[in-house]
Amino acid sequence: MKILHFAVENYARVPATLVKAERKLGHDSYLVTLYKTFQRFDDEDFCLDLPFVATDYLKFWKRLSSPQKSTLTNRRRQIINRPPVWTPANVVDGVMFKARDFIWEGRVRKFLQAIDIESFDILFLDGGVGFLRSGKIVRELHKKGTRIMVCYCGSDLRTRGIIPAVDELAEHRFTFEFDHTLLYPGLKFMPFPFELIEFEKPVQNYCDKIRIGHAPTNRYAKGTEAILKQIEVLQKKYPLEIVLIENLPHGGALKLKASCDIFVDTIGELGYGVNSLEALAMGIPTAVEILPDFEAVLGEHPFINVSADTITDKLTPFIESVDLREEWGKKGKEWVKRKHDPVHVASQILAQIQRK
Repeated sequence: MKILHFAVENYARVPATLVKAERKLGHDSYLVTLYKTFQRFDDEDFCLDLPFVATDYLKFWKRLSSPQKSTLTNRRRQIINRPPVWTPANVVDGVMFKARDFIWEGRVRKFLQAIDIESFDILFLDGGVGFLRSGKIVRELHKKGTRIMVCYCGSDLRTRGIIPAVDELAEHRFTFEFDHTLLYPGLKFMPFPFELIEFEKPVQNYCDKIRIGHAPTNRYAKGTEAILKQIEVLQKKYPLEIVLIENLPHGGALKLKASCDIFVDTIGELGYGVNSLEALAMGIPTAVEILPDFEAVLGEHPFINVSADTITDKLTPFIESVDLREEWGKKGKEWVKRKHDPVHVASQILAQIQRK
C-alpha cells in the first residue's frame, strides 16, 4: 500500500518510527509534518513549515483564550459520555483559524499535487488533525476514495479533543495512550512503536554516587517537584546525585540519560511514554506511576511502579543493590524489544486496516 502520514510534528519520533516500520513491511510510506520539533529530529520526508503555528505569539494567545485546554497535566481528563470535542474558544479564535486555513490552503494543495496525493491508498492522520482545521481537504480526498485513518498520541486528545470534521471521516481510530481509551471508548489501543537501538553506557560511572535521572519536558505534567522532594529525602541517607535532563537536543539528552543508574520518569495518572522506553532500552531500571486499570491491560512489565508517597521505599532496594539494578535493567531491555517492536506494532495496525 501507499501511505501518507500527516502530523503536526514528529512527536517523540513516533510517527517517523511507524513510517519506517511500514517500509520494512514492504509498504510505500511517507511522513509530512507542519513544523520541526524543537529536538530537530529531521526524520520526516517533508516539512510544510507553514506560518502561524507554534509561535510564541500563538502560544500566548492559546493560554489567554483557553487556559484550561492549553495546560498540560499529569491527571486524566474527566470522563464524560462522549469524547472531548475541539471548538474555537471564542469568536476571535474561530476567525483566526479560518484566516489561517485561508492562508495555508494554497500551499497545502500545491504540495499534495506535487506528491500526487490521489495515488495514495491511505492518509494516516497522526494526532487527528487534517491539513486545515476545517477538514476541507481531507473531506475531498475521502470522497475521491482515499481511506482515512486517525491515531491519537501525546496530549492531543486530552487538551484539545477530537476535531469532528476530521474524526468523522476516519475508517479506523487508534491510540498509543491508554487513558485515551477511557475518553474515547472506540479507540484501539496499541503500544508505542519504539525502535530499540544499542545505547552505549559509559564504561564506568562519572563518580561514586548513584545517579538518578529525571527528564521533565514539562515539570508540572511529570510531577517533577514531588519526585525531586522524595529523592532529596534519599540523599540524606545515600550518596546520590540527581541528574536533571532538561532543554537539551535529543542526542545530548540521550547521552546524559545513559550515564544514570536509575531513572524516574513521571508520577500521575497517565502512565509511561517514550522517555521511559529510552531508559529501559539502555538497561536502566525505570520508575513510573501506573494505575491499576492500565496495569491490568499492560500485563507483566519491568517498571518500578511508584507514586508520590512511595518513591523512597520503592527506590531504596535499587540504590542498595547493583545486582538488582542489573537484573531489572536486563529485564527492561528485553521487554521493550518484545512489546514495543515497531514492525510488530505496525503489522498489528495494518492488519486491522486491511480487514476493512
